Amino acid sequence: MMRRHVPAILAALALLLSFAPLRAVNPARRDGGFRVLYGVEWGYDMQLLNAYHHNYTDESDGFRVDEKKVKPTLYSNGHAAAHVTAEFADKFALGFHAGYAGIQQRTRFFPMSLRFAYFMDSYTADGNFVFLEGGAGIHEQRRTVSPFARTGYGHRIRLTRRASMDFSASLRCTGDHPPIYDASIPEYVDEENVRRSDALYGALIFSISLNF
Repeated sequence: MMRRHVPAILAALALLLSFAPLRAVNPARRDGGFRVLYGVEWGYDMQLLNAYHHNYTDESDGFRVDEKKVKPTLYSNGHAAAHVTAEFADKFALGFHAGYAGIQQRTRFFPMSLRFAYFMDSYTADGNFVFLEGGAGIHEQRRTVSPFARTGYGHRIRLTRRASMDFSASLRCTGDHPPIYDASIPEYVDEENVRRSDALYGALIFSISLNF
């Protein structure tokens, strides 16, 4: 009676053993330990909003000019960055990012930031994540500093045991103190006549990140 089941038992053992090496190299396998990854990110940035408050003295008549406006804008930019990221406790990641990005028309800066991410499944598996990011960037032309904040949602695809590719969509808000252009002159207002120049840029960002 037992002999009739031997081939079936051997076949079941062979099937289990055949899956063992596959499981050992499965990139979706959970290990959840602390690790440090490096990577690059690039993407498309679409500016959607420009809010500003300008206050300056008009050189022609000496009167003070105060302008406040919030207007939708559509302007295309891009960004590229490198990062080093520590992943820990199976679901969390903290990374330092530095790169180059456009934030407005003819306005580019070198951003540096910290990004905190939470993976809904595990950073060792395919799955979704959310992130918060904050930092500041040095302007390419003016050498002034602009703070920014970014939040987004993404999806990770495992490539190997360590390597992965992340796709994300996010919103970024960037503060600025730009020079004021007076269209009636037309030229930029002298800095000594500027009392206030605050701006906030809102952008929708689509990006791809390669981690290894």
